[in-house]
Amino acid sequence: PITSHCCASRITAENPDEGFKPTSGKIHSVRFQSSGDCWGYFSSGLKGAIHEFADSQFGHIFAKGPNREAARKSLRFALMNLDIQGDIRHPVDYLVDLIETKEYRENTIDTMWLDGLIASKAITPSLGVNEVVFYAAVFRAFDMAKSRTNDAIQSMQKGQLVLLGKNDTDALTSFHLDITFDDRKFSFQVTRKRSDVYCFTINGGTLSAKVREQPDGSLYVTVGRLSQHLKGKEE
Repeated sequence: PITSHCCASRITAENPDEGFKPTSGKIHSVRFQSSGDCWGYFSSGLKGAIHEFADSQFGHIFAKGPNREAARKSLRFALMNLDIQGDIRHPVDYLVDLIETKEYRENTIDTMWLDGLIASKAITPSLGVNEVVFYAAVFRAFDMAKSRTNDAIQSMQKGQLVLLGKNDTDALTSFHLDITFDDRKFSFQVTRKRSDVYCFTINGGTLSAKVREQPDGSLYVTVGRLSQHLKGKEE
């Protein structure tokens, strides 16, 4: 007799913000730990390449349980613990939210429901606009400061210190930064108080963030009592 229920999720190189349009690029790493209730497999082309005109699926995750609800929870847990790094976009976060919807829980779903969900953009990012914009500013500010610092060090190593004017050195500690999101432009003034502390001023308000780079290139950002693990990429 059948004693288990199984839920599965295709992992694709598709952008859920653009109607699941296929994306291309390289996958740098995939971190996933199979367990007794879930397992998965992943594959890609040469050197992790994903081609936008080929099948966008590069992974599959399966989760089981004594009933559908238990399998659903196992699948959600598996997706939340899946980490994909690369140039592509993927819908893992979207899937985590999708399987929490009332319709999916009650199994009253079909392809028309899913098409309507995508068309209406009913599932939106868990972070609000302000949070998305702020963390994008943090990522870009850190990247700019790191790049300018490396350029200054290289100039000094070449004995070109005389070429570093006041504007060049000031740009290491204070600079303007623009973030465009959802057809809106957000202008920040960024000031570095220490090597790992950045102050972001916008519309008369200032927010301070402590930023530490991790071994994998991601950022650990602390704002007050809140912490966020940040991964970004310039598009």
